[in-house]
Amino acid sequence: MTGPQPTLTGRLTRLGGAAAMLIALLALSKRSPALAAESTPLPTEPAKSALPDMITYGVGYALALMLTIAAFALVHWHWASPSTALGIVFGLALVQIIVHFRCFLHVTLNGPARDDLQLILFSTLIVFLMVGGHSSSCSTCECA
Repeated sequence: MTGPQPTLTGRLTRLGGAAAMLIALLALSKRSPALAAESTPLPTEPAKSALPDMITYGVGYALALMLTIAAFALVHWHWASPSTALGIVFGLALVQIIVHFRCFLHVTLNGPARDDLQLILFSTLIVFLMVGGHSSSCSTCECA
């Protein structure tokens, strides 16, 4: 059983996105001498190439896209029972959160980014406590 074929608009959108990423990558990796002369770094500022960041963004984009497609395909084509599919989708969502933290927010476990990670984890804990703080199984509460 095959799925629906992508429309012309969908194909053109994907092609345009891939072309834009390729052009941006090429533009950042091979800058013209005139442009390079205008944007020379200050003597106190270390020279840094944008190529590693672009590669990280490209890998993150590809991983996020694959994880999203996997979750949608799992649910759309009923590849697993509903309870199993729910667990798999939650697992894929967790992996996608990690991909976003690492590839787009540049949060790692070492260096100054560790403070950012601790702040994000603390904020997440506060949100979970606020949203899920009230238990509906509480027998002493008369809210329900």
